[in-house]
Amino acid sequence: MLTILQFPCWILKVQHSLTLFDERIEITKHNLVFKIDIHLKIKMRWEISPSGIQSVHIQDLMIQANQEDLNQLKQHLDGRVSYLGIQNYYETIELLSDKKNCKICKVEDRFTKVKLCCRSLRKDAYNQEQLYQSIIILYKLQQHKYFPKLYEVYESKAHIYIVMELMDHNLNVDLIHEEIQIITLDLLKTIRILIDNNIQYSKFKLSDLMMDKRGNIKLISFCHASRSKDIDLDNYLGNIGQIMIQLYGFKASYTSLPYIPDKGNEFIVGLMNPNLDYRFTFEDAMRHEYIQSIFGETNIPVKFTQNPKLITGVTEAISQYTKSSYYQKIK
Repeated sequence: MLTILQFPCWILKVQHSLTLFDERIEITKHNLVFKIDIHLKIKMRWEISPSGIQSVHIQDLMIQANQEDLNQLKQHLDGRVSYLGIQNYYETIELLSDKKNCKICKVEDRFTKVKLCCRSLRKDAYNQEQLYQSIIILYKLQQHKYFPKLYEVYESKAHIYIVMELMDHNLNVDLIHEEIQIITLDLLKTIRILIDNNIQYSKFKLSDLMMDKRGNIKLISFCHASRSKDIDLDNYLGNIGQIMIQLYGFKASYTSLPYIPDKGNEFIVGLMNPNLDYRFTFEDAMRHEYIQSIFGETNIPVKFTQNPKLITGVTEAISQYTKSSYYQKIK
């Protein structure tokens, strides 16, 4: 068992030793050992002042220790256990989305003034075990840039609160052809990560995608994610095809779309073909000209420009294949 952290602490002014392992916390004094498994059902409350963390309450224990030690303990536990008293640490700045069972707010840390995003989920509207599993999945994907940073998880009697990085740029904007290609490639990389980690996402759609300040596309909603050894790749590829159609601004069926450069029409049909014998595999999609042309010359005149939306150098079509220009071409 891996030892992550160890430091002296005080309970009722009596010194103990706290050891953080990868899966549990142990508090010891002589031959007495108190073990606490790390999972989201554990409820903890941090006593924080402008000067830092003063103590932590775990079940019926109030634990005091050096602030630096408590800070490190909290950093290792963030996103892995549930905290209490979210209103003591965050102030709601703006309501971003208000649905029956889920609210999304922009919040501000009362001490650091950092602005974050908070999802508030009604416990009685969801399978709570499934919610916990979704949060665990998101935590395990933190090393990948295509998923939002998870900061903390809070609970109250009626709600679960998930505090994540703030992303207020959705993809409901006018994009050029090359930008949509880059987004599509990012989506393929995203599903590759999901597949490699045995994660089945029942359905993701355009509204589940956001863009961070650096232009990275991220899959933000994880309420429908679960672990599975039987991954439905066809479902993933079909979702990407549907998102592409929306990004281009088309209303037509995937079989009757206006012209898309770099064999884009063929690519979308390959992703969405109902005849599974002719539907793309992941490797087919990655090898297709629509994706490969990102790394080489395209079939249309281009100039090099700094992309203001994706914050990266891309080739921009002189003919400006945006949603509006497509509509002009087909009139």
